[in-house]
Amino acid sequence: MAEDDRRIGVAHANGRGRVKPADAVGLGLVTVDELYLVDALPIFGESQRARARSRQCGGPAATAMATLARLGVSTRMVSRVGEDADGDFLCNQLAQFGVDVSGIQRGKGASRVAGVFVDAASGDRGFLSTPEDVAPLDAADIHADQFAGAQILHLDDADAAGLAAARLAREAGQRVVFDGTWQSDLLGEFLPLVEAAIVSDFFARHWMPQAPPEEILRALLAAGADVAVLTRGASGAVAATASQSLIEVPAFAVDVVDTTGAGDAFHGGYIYGMLQNWPLAQTLRFAAAAGALNCRALGGQIGLPDLATVQEFLEKNPTQM
Repeated sequence: MAEDDRRIGVAHANGRGRVKPADAVGLGLVTVDELYLVDALPIFGESQRARARSRQCGGPAATAMATLARLGVSTRMVSRVGEDADGDFLCNQLAQFGVDVSGIQRGKGASRVAGVFVDAASGDRGFLSTPEDVAPLDAADIHADQFAGAQILHLDDADAAGLAAARLAREAGQRVVFDGTWQSDLLGEFLPLVEAAIVSDFFARHWMPQAPPEEILRALLAAGADVAVLTRGASGAVAATASQSLIEVPAFAVDVVDTTGAGDAFHGGYIYGMLQNWPLAQTLRFAAAAGALNCRALGGQIGLPDLATVQEFLEKNPTQM
């Protein structure tokens, strides 16, 4: 790899270099996704040929930032990856989308790699991750200049770093969006700082088992979020605010190859709507279109649509809501 390529993501290794403002900043996991499109999972002692293979950058907030960059929004990613070839790959992949990677710190150790096995029949997938050696960001690694000038901060975990970032963002008058996938003991402190809490079915099942969607949304609002959204894959999404009744958005029908990154593209589309100050229903519809369109290719980022593609798709599907 050329020396210039290796410098990407290294020049601001302490995360506090002087950077240009971005409209949206993401904080969270950045991982290498090794994707395999398969008819079935192999069993021990058996060999099987995959239909297709792809190697891409992954991670919830990272893919949301790549989505926004494809839509024409200036974005930055704050994270930490290893001082290894995989770390170089991740920084270069995001940079090719136009994401500012100056906020990605480099640490000693290996970057995280995930094996993603995609069912060729349904597009559903399973993950097998290797534990990264590089230490994740902590509260001490978070500084206001990482988010300076941004309108929106997007977080994919309610951990110590996310909580510190959310507090700084709110102090600066920035809007905070939360991608709820994993449980956290810090949710009680975290959710009052969040404008939009967008949680997955997986999160909901573990947070409030057996609870219906409306109860989950009302609990998120009661905990402090201004807007609560529950994404349900092929069943679409449902949202609520304290002053609005439930808004249901069915999923768009597309030829599905792989659902990896569909929710992350939804988050990117939702943030795009926030930046346009659209009504909630319009924002949800745009987000659903972005998420659906991202299912047409193998991997979470290679199929991300640009703005013209989303707009054309919505024009051809005017009765979706």
